[in-house]
Amino acid sequence: MNREWTRQLCRLLVVLMAWAPYQLASAGMVSTDQSLAAGAQHERGEVVNALEAFGVDAATAQERVGAMTDAEVRSLAGQIASAPAGGVYAAGIIAVLLIAIVAWAIYKERNPW
Repeated sequence: MNREWTRQLCRLLVVLMAWAPYQLASAGMVSTDQSLAAGAQHERGEVVNALEAFGVDAATAQERVGAMTDAEVRSLAGQIASAPAGGVYAAGIIAVLLIAIVAWAIYKERNPW
């Protein structure tokens, strides 16, 4: 019984592997303007979400991003995490935590309860 299930499962997997690539992909021509417009809208949404994550009101964030040009949005989208007033200094936080853990481990080794 187990061997029969294994054979059926293998057959099903072979059929699915042969069928999947032909059904999942579709291609079409996209103009440069459409591509840039879609990218700009995505970047605008990214910047609005990032501003909201930093505590800016949603309406204010949308208003600010709406007033920017596409070039300004692209520039800010690439630099929002490293902007002076925003972003998290992850490497510094991780370094402080590692130093604290090592110091605690050394202290516990020298001063057991």
